[in-house]
Amino acid sequence: MSEIERKEQSKEKQPTLGMSILILVLAVIVLMVGILVLQLSPHIPILACAFLLSFYGLYLKISWKDMMDKAFESIASSLEAIIIVMTIGMVVGAWVACGTVPYVIWAGLKIFSPSFILPFTVILCAIMSTLTGSSWTTVGTVGVAFLGIGVSMGIPAPIVVGAICCGAFFGDTQSPMSDGCNFATAVSGAGLYNGVRGMLCTNIPALLISFVAYIIIGLRYSGSNASSSSQIESTLAGLEKGFHLTPLLLIPIIILFIMIAIKLPAIPTMIVAAVTGIIVAIIFQHESLSCALGYLMNGYVGNTGVKDVDAIITRGGMNNMMSTVALMIFSMWMAGVLRRIGIIPVILGHISPLIKKVTPLVALTNVLTFIFSYFAADPYLAMTLPSKALDTAYDDLGLNRNVLCRNVGNAVLFAPMVPWGSGGLYVSATLGIAVSSYIPWYIIGYAAPIICILFAAIGIGNYKAVKE
Repeated sequence: MSEIERKEQSKEKQPTLGMSILILVLAVIVLMVGILVLQLSPHIPILACAFLLSFYGLYLKISWKDMMDKAFESIASSLEAIIIVMTIGMVVGAWVACGTVPYVIWAGLKIFSPSFILPFTVILCAIMSTLTGSSWTTVGTVGVAFLGIGVSMGIPAPIVVGAICCGAFFGDTQSPMSDGCNFATAVSGAGLYNGVRGMLCTNIPALLISFVAYIIIGLRYSGSNASSSSQIESTLAGLEKGFHLTPLLLIPIIILFIMIAIKLPAIPTMIVAAVTGIIVAIIFQHESLSCALGYLMNGYVGNTGVKDVDAIITRGGMNNMMSTVALMIFSMWMAGVLRRIGIIPVILGHISPLIKKVTPLVALTNVLTFIFSYFAADPYLAMTLPSKALDTAYDDLGLNRNVLCRNVGNAVLFAPMVPWGSGGLYVSATLGIAVSSYIPWYIIGYAAPIICILFAAIGIGNYKAVKE
């Protein structure tokens, strides 16, 4: 740091508790009014919040350049996620065009009944995301297929997306191969396997509650009525008309699992998966090379002549992810400025000494993690801040750090509930359903924090620290 920079920082004002709370409240109001009242795309409200925080930073005598440097650092940290979003768009476009997704939908309609498809979706997505360590891969592959199956059976799309997210983000939270799981165990100081043990205590019951709930919800869609049967038959006919369907269309899925098994990095895995889809499209669907490559950029547009089928299979492409990419950049800009002006540590510094009992401490951790997930639009920041502010409170009560880990780890489960966060943006862009539509059906997102607080109150899973 140069002498000039040191002098500039020495002139900075320190944010006060009152002003920090006021600025946070104003930012939340801007977001809520823009998105919920004015029904705007999140881009403009997020941008407005970034400027609101920046103006407060200028009031604190923090230079615009300094805030932008932090914003650029924040954006740079999300570049891998941005590239993955674009490559997933390519995979979806290629896999629909080659017939992989249509074949899975067709087979699913032949095998499953509507009353069973929702709980099966939860479990299969949970297994796949646990094995892969990636909720995004799960949503962008089998998630797209299960959405098509569920909608074809007459189940509302938001309910199906809720089931997909329940399974996909459970695995992302729990899997030792997940970045989110590893970050939670590291930032909480629990250690990987000790942290996983702590999270299992509450995440497994939350998943079981989701599974049972979707069994009950599925009973409403028996598939026995004439309209549902007619819709399924129409979908099957449309898929058979639009694609040459054969089990060989599962080759891209098999190759994807092989690449995951050998632990190939995410970006080359997605690119290979997309290229495999293009090759299969040329061989089995008789697409020209030019058209097949075009699906990577523009996505696939259904032309089966059956309106409902065309709506299901019209998706994917890098272009369709660009709005999501822009919003991720704006969100990371806001998060970077938020970190630089330092209002969150001020608020947490006044809260943490007040916690002297287990249940209020666990409740506060979950509430703060949820708030930071929404406001900072970054699950990693939402895990970091409560961990660093409240870790000594857990130590003072003699609690094992895996208790802290499972509470802050809920930030990964909260991710698809944030309309302007990377998780919510990705799910909405990939599956074509607004976050506000599927949130009521995202059962595990509510169950996990409630179970954390309930278990703390009745003394289940309050693991004690192991003395050295």
